[in-house]
Amino acid sequence: MAKKTREKQFTPPRADAASPGGELAPWFEGQISRRRATQRVGTGLAIASLLGMAGVSVYQLMDDDPEVSLDSLELQRKEGWDVGSAGKQLSFPMAGSSATDSLGRADWSSFLDPNQLIAAYQPPSPAWQPFFVPTLIQSLAQPSLRAQIKPLRTPEMGEAYERAGGLRELIGQAENAGETLIVADLAGPASAALGAALSDTAQLVPVFDNWPHPLGVVPSQETLGALLYYAREVEEKKARLPQSAPALMLLDNRRLAPYRDEETQFDNRYLAKIPPADQLKSRGVTNLIYLVRDESQKEELDDLNEEFVELQKQGIGVRLLRLSDFKPFEETVAAAGAAAGAAPVQERHYYYGGSPLLHWWFFSHYLYRPYPNVVVVRGGRSVPVPGTLTRPASAPPFRPPAYRPVTRPTVFSGARVGGASGVGRVRPSGFGRTSVRMSGGRVTGTRTGRSGSYGRSWGGRLGG
Repeated sequence: MAKKTREKQFTPPRADAASPGGELAPWFEGQISRRRATQRVGTGLAIASLLGMAGVSVYQLMDDDPEVSLDSLELQRKEGWDVGSAGKQLSFPMAGSSATDSLGRADWSSFLDPNQLIAAYQPPSPAWQPFFVPTLIQSLAQPSLRAQIKPLRTPEMGEAYERAGGLRELIGQAENAGETLIVADLAGPASAALGAALSDTAQLVPVFDNWPHPLGVVPSQETLGALLYYAREVEEKKARLPQSAPALMLLDNRRLAPYRDEETQFDNRYLAKIPPADQLKSRGVTNLIYLVRDESQKEELDDLNEEFVELQKQGIGVRLLRLSDFKPFEETVAAAGAAAGAAPVQERHYYYGGSPLLHWWFFSHYLYRPYPNVVVVRGGRSVPVPGTLTRPASAPPFRPPAYRPVTRPTVFSGARVGGASGVGRVRPSGFGRTSVRMSGGRVTGTRTGRSGSYGRSWGGRLGG
């Protein structure tokens, strides 16, 4: 009875002594005793501890908003490119920012207009325009993203550009260049650099299908910066490109980057899109060259396995080419425009196989037809190279990679709707998706990392 008497005699504090705003703290409502309040708090902490051990968030029990998994790109389009990470900055390679573009011009900012950048990179031929994926460039329509993008220039980009010079020379002299589609699967910035080097020889078809994010698994902001760096060069070279020029698809080999279920990652991964065999054949393509960085890559990435196997079955030859097979060679040439008797100069050029005598074996290895009209231009004049006017009689000391696409189990195996290649494939569960809470048709919270906690409502659209 004494206990009950104490409870009845308990008087709650005045409103001015309560929590901010004059409201009573929850355990004072209903005249709950201090002892019972302590007991409830202790019980609540114990339950919360057990739930935590089971991987269940207390917020999940307190919040009636349903949890759903949304396509990350669609979520960014609806809620803003930096959804769930408003105010965070994109990261770029150290010392990678450039004040000028690849032509040394400072007026690159006009290409921050997504329409102008799309116009620079869109293939001139209507035959290849359906396969151009402008998704990454379209992200520049978000003002807060656009404010962070600047031209990017890295050593890897410079190396890819220089090596691509040797490939450009070969493709430019091939009589049947249009019969081959080149698919460059390098890191995004390196693909952009290679594309710029070949943009007066081949029609560029960028296939970058995601948006940057401050916590993005795929650092696509770097690819966007590289596209900006080469934009004017590509625009000017493209003006001289014939409609019949072969196509060069540009991929980012980081699109399948490992996602480790961490709270510090946003899953902006995506799949490559390659034209099916019937579409290639209708454009006169009978051969595909899969261009990778070096000998460390022996096969196509997982999302291309079924695509390449099917192309091979349909009569499209698929071959692997390593950019590292174009090696530097120092040679002495006459200076362009120099007077008679002027001292020659040393120049570095990149040749397939590392030598002018091996360079032309590329045509045999990759089914091009240049013979017998092959020349090399040095110092402003055409210079015949021994062994190029007739096919060399002996085999070169090296061979191209022994590669043929073979079906293998991947997380993408059998994931297809209909028969379209690239378009219509079903992605694995959780691939390129983000967990969010919904209420009344709107997102109220996003969870970075599948095991991470939810950020609460941000009150509307983010990021521009």
